[in-house]
Amino acid sequence: MKKVGRSLKGIIASILAAAFIVGGVPANSISVNAASKVDISETTQVINKKGNLVYKETGNSMVTITPGSFAKNVLSVTINDEDAKIKNIKCSSKLRYKKTYRHIDEESDKVTYRFSFYTKEAKLYKFKFHVDDQEYVIFINATTPIAKATYAGHELSTKPGFLGSTNYVTDLSKGKINVTMSKNYVLTSIEVGKYKNVSAGNIVEPTLYWTQVKNNKKVVLSGEKQVVVHDNKNTSEDSMYSTTIIRVNYKYLKNNTTGCVDYYFNRIVDTDN
Repeated sequence: MKKVGRSLKGIIASILAAAFIVGGVPANSISVNAASKVDISETTQVINKKGNLVYKETGNSMVTITPGSFAKNVLSVTINDEDAKIKNIKCSSKLRYKKTYRHIDEESDKVTYRFSFYTKEAKLYKFKFHVDDQEYVIFINATTPIAKATYAGHELSTKPGFLGSTNYVTDLSKGKINVTMSKNYVLTSIEVGKYKNVSAGNIVEPTLYWTQVKNNKKVVLSGEKQVVVHDNKNTSEDSMYSTTIIRVNYKYLKNNTTGCVDYYFNRIVDTDN
């Protein structure tokens, strides 16, 4: 089993922030042109062990977003010259974008920009720009990887307020997971993440363990609430929920880009009344 340590604060933050957890991705960027001074990479929002939102490069050269939804994935452009500028940006009028970040590394003279995107239409877009008369073309993939996913016969969604989203509470306890992929996508694996409260001396923290299951097989949701104990038992947090994450891993066949979609299942397992 794989395990990823994570505090209760991080669990709560993930629900409130409606952000996906992404793990096990390489932190290297993709250079569009090996001889160029410009590095391009998809960067995603993740929640670190302290429960804070941070950005991490995925290793993909294409940015994947979901139509009609807040995009946790952004485009990072690093230029090895702080005086160089990004010019002549061109893309479809249906793809909205904004330069949302700028950072200058004074030691290396590198400058990093991040672009965020939004669209309502599911399609593959081209995002073009120039740096020092060199044109760069980046694909923004707004097609939907999963055509349909169900659990115990109920359709899943990552949109807030629906079964599978980070903030949704369910009475379900077990059922079959069934996933149908969209065109040009293949299912590579399905993982189930459950928290176990792990003790180390006077510290107790929930730790996320992953196991693999096959498509159209039964998954039993966790019944173990998340507990945190710190400071020689002077500080404790006790959740009323147990959380299970079903992660669908996929590959995009047109360029072998990989990614995942996480569905959350929160169950009430302990209350004071």
